[in-house]
Amino acid sequence: MIEDGIRQIPVSSSTSESVNITKNKVLTAFSTLTKGKDIKALSDSIQDHFNELSPSIALCSSPKGFRTAWGLRSKTLSMQDAEAIVNDGGQLIPVNDNSRLLSCEQQGVVLGPEKKLVLAVRHSEGNYEDSLDELGRFTYQPPRDVSGMLRYRWCQFLSQKLKVPYVVLVIMWFEYRLNNKMNQLFILAPAKIIDCDEDLINLNESVHRPLKLQLIPRHEAFATLNLIKSLNSDNIDIDVRAELPEALAREWSYDKINSTEKGKQLKRWAQRNSISCPGSKCDHIPFRELKNSDIAFGHIVSQNWSSAFTFMLDKVHHPDNLYLTCKTCNSSLSNNFPEPKLREQIVKQGTIGDWLRLHEHKIREAK
Repeated sequence: MIEDGIRQIPVSSSTSESVNITKNKVLTAFSTLTKGKDIKALSDSIQDHFNELSPSIALCSSPKGFRTAWGLRSKTLSMQDAEAIVNDGGQLIPVNDNSRLLSCEQQGVVLGPEKKLVLAVRHSEGNYEDSLDELGRFTYQPPRDVSGMLRYRWCQFLSQKLKVPYVVLVIMWFEYRLNNKMNQLFILAPAKIIDCDEDLINLNESVHRPLKLQLIPRHEAFATLNLIKSLNSDNIDIDVRAELPEALAREWSYDKINSTEKGKQLKRWAQRNSISCPGSKCDHIPFRELKNSDIAFGHIVSQNWSSAFTFMLDKVHHPDNLYLTCKTCNSSLSNNFPEPKLREQIVKQGTIGDWLRLHEHKIREAK
């Protein structure tokens, strides 16, 4: 679909460069990105890439701290600048010549171990576009070679098909005078590639577009990397689920749905969609045959059991630990874990979290 021709690539806010794109160049670039990769080798390659990224997340600043650093519009930090960054959740890291990420290089895009995927991007004030909006979104300049362009789209494609946000590190560096010597300090933040679908609809129009990125907090980056690791599991009986957005998990937690209008919405949705109780004590009675008062929210890991392991207390009421059941089956379970057949039915039918992932809007409309 990509037509031969010249694309204008912006290199600053006022200048651009002409790059000739041909089908042959695109095919060669794509072959290089996927050369010799069967599905297992490609999977291992992706894992190796994000394994290199993972340790650096702990060194990252909060989105707010990074935005403070971004807004300085200066390559040299004063003591007041450094204090402002730290107070807003920033971490200033000294140069480390043994690290590819924390060394003074001019290369803008840092590639992963096999140079197939984007690991990090370096931002230098005054180049390309410098706008960072209130949600931490910005665009990162497009490369001026066809291989680099296709690598951007390849990262987006993987994110789209895996249904997992693609995480990169964003790096800025500053000069800071310490002991009468000028030193280099770095500030890192995790970001995710956004608006992938938009750029993958028509490669002929989008092949030369920049990356669209959004700063994210460390916990979201860790959750995403853990999800990528879990995708490599050999256990084919386990369905890997993306983490529910924190706001959605809080909104539909047990205390927010038990004996509330939100809970009634979930029950009405289940009744209208001919869903039955996963338990066997009632012989899997359809919820539509029950009154709302006879339908309960069960816990996969019981409330009592979670009290024995306090690290679970903040997860016990999470929608992923809840499922819809009849009162009879819920009472028979008591404080025990669901037995294998019941667990199989819960997985097949879905937890409350699963329903929210797939049917959030329809559930909200179940008035």
